[in-house]
Amino acid sequence: MELTPRKQAVLKAVVKAYIETGEPVGSKILTELLENAPSSATLRNEMSELCDLGLLQQPHTSAGRIPTAGGFKVYVDTLMPNVEVSHDTAVFLDNALKEINCEPEGIPAVAAKALSKLTGLPAIACLITDRPPKIKRIELLSIGRFSLMLLIITDDGRARNRILRIPKDFTAEAQECFNRISECRIKGKTVEMLTRGYMQSVIAETGIYALELMPIFTAIFETAAEIEEKSVHLSGENALYNICGDEQSAARIMSLIKSRDPFVAMLEKIGDGAGAVFGKDTGYKELWQDSIIAAKFSGADKYKGYVGVIGPTRMSYEQIMPATRYTAKKLTTIMTEAQKDMED
Repeated sequence: MELTPRKQAVLKAVVKAYIETGEPVGSKILTELLENAPSSATLRNEMSELCDLGLLQQPHTSAGRIPTAGGFKVYVDTLMPNVEVSHDTAVFLDNALKEINCEPEGIPAVAAKALSKLTGLPAIACLITDRPPKIKRIELLSIGRFSLMLLIITDDGRARNRILRIPKDFTAEAQECFNRISECRIKGKTVEMLTRGYMQSVIAETGIYALELMPIFTAIFETAAEIEEKSVHLSGENALYNICGDEQSAARIMSLIKSRDPFVAMLEKIGDGAGAVFGKDTGYKELWQDSIIAAKFSGADKYKGYVGVIGPTRMSYEQIMPATRYTAKKLTTIMTEAQKDMED
């Protein structure tokens, strides 16, 4: 059923009043909020019909109405004014992000930290690559008599290192064998190509140096598997405990975030730009009482991801949505520049 202009005005007024006060909204209050308000009886009728449509609900008999998750969704998607980010918020985010000096993979986490600090809500960020990254550089660096650092850098700017203990008899010849084989069998390969079976075939080529080099190639396999994962970063764990009200609920949401793929799939429902997922629409019982506001960012042709906040269904969408959208826009610029730096 299409909402009439009057129903839209009533729903919008109820949502805004409920966000501001946290109290059910009755017809008397609506007559004060609406221009050229009709009679209280007419407003009660409109609210009753909005309840039938699943957009409002009545907490208890003779109380006013409050928005449902569906009501909030209609408000955010179609009724909320398209507000630009405030000057103070833009300055805060600009200052928080302008000094970013970490590798591209770590940039979204910095943005999530800034967004959490700004809103007081737990913030999330995830980075997704459209294609598996390739190994751009791989080195063994001596850092002690019996210690090596394995350094791996991908073509999209991710870096991983591991400290490895080596036997006393690790030879220069073994190192030379590693350099030769990694150059032709590892460098330039995508991380998803470095499977256990593939790495076993690489080790087989090392001949008499297999025993010395096996731990190193095993570390490469394990590191490649870590790089391939789509990670979701959470900033503001204390804020998550505050909105959940108890540790068990917060722990369940944190577990969902750490599971990565389901959470990423939920964010991808938002599509391009900024949007929100409400309550049961998330598909997870842990988030039935919450909403997720997120926005998509991208970088050159290799990156995309989402940054946003988790909050109670009753939150200031008119302030948080523009801030989230602005953060994603800044991330797109920063990630694109970071990718160009890597290519140079």
